[in-house]
Amino acid sequence: MLLNLNTQVSYRPHRTNSSKLKMKVTLIFLVFACAMTVVYGDLVCGSNYCKQNPCTSPIAKSSCRVPSTYRANHAGKCACCPACVTFLNEGAACKTYSKELGETPSAICQEPLRCLRGVCTKASPRLAAVLCSLFP
Repeated sequence: MLLNLNTQVSYRPHRTNSSKLKMKVTLIFLVFACAMTVVYGDLVCGSNYCKQNPCTSPIAKSSCRVPSTYRANHAGKCACCPACVTFLNEGAACKTYSKELGETPSAICQEPLRCLRGVCTKASPRLAAVLCSLFP
């Protein structure tokens, strides 16, 4: 009997129907969760929200001190109020906020940077489009 030492044995794990189903369900759930995040923002902060709920405590442009910049729509629920904001450069530490909950950051990543994993980072155009829809 001759033994061929060049023969490679490959092991390919066999996926059961159950594991394939779990993968499909997980993928569907993730797509659904992403869609709900986008829809939630539109439901809470629709295009007329700020018109129907005007800012009750606006600030003057002159109240912003360097390095802060005045932004007309930044503070309060759905970003209906003005605020003084500092723009962060690439690599700076940052935090993601929810305008739907009324969280108001005093510092944000300057465009086109996005806050990814707590750091202002350049994002690819496709990724930036997705992130903009999720974290406006």
